[in-house]
Amino acid sequence: MDNSWIFDVQDKVYSRLEAVCIAKLAKKYAGINVTMDNHVQKNPSFPNVYLHFLSPIETGKDLDGADVNAIYLTAQIEVTATSAQGMSVAYEVSKVVLDCMKEMRFAATLPEFLNTDTEYRTVSRFARNIGNEEELYTV
Repeated sequence: MDNSWIFDVQDKVYSRLEAVCIAKLAKKYAGINVTMDNHVQKNPSFPNVYLHFLSPIETGKDLDGADVNAIYLTAQIEVTATSAQGMSVAYEVSKVVLDCMKEMRFAATLPEFLNTDTEYRTVSRFARNIGNEEELYTV
C-alpha cells in the first residue's frame, strides 16, 4: 500500500501551471507571479496567479479500502492585476490559466470578474477525478 501519490498531485498541477504561465506571459509581463502562498508579500508583483487547492475527496474505493485509487481534486485560481494594468491583463492571464487547466483535463467554471479601486481580479474553479496511476499531462 503506497498512497504517497496523492501528495504529489498538487505539486504537479502547480508546477505545470507555473511553467505554462511563465513561458507564455513572462515576456509581456516581466513581474508575473504564480504562487500557492496565501500570505501577502511585502513587495507583491503583478499580475499575480494564486492557486488554492480545496481538500481532495477520495473516490473509486474498492472493497479492500487500503489504497487511495483516485481523488476528486478542486482548485480555485485567482488572477489579480493592478488597476494601472487594467482588467484586460487579468482577463488575458485568466485565458492562459484556463487553457493550461483544460490541457490537464480539468472541468472549469468561467471566471468571475471582481474589482476594487486598486485591483482587478478573476476567480475560477477547476475540478477533476485523478487516478493513482494517471498522468496529468505529457510534456
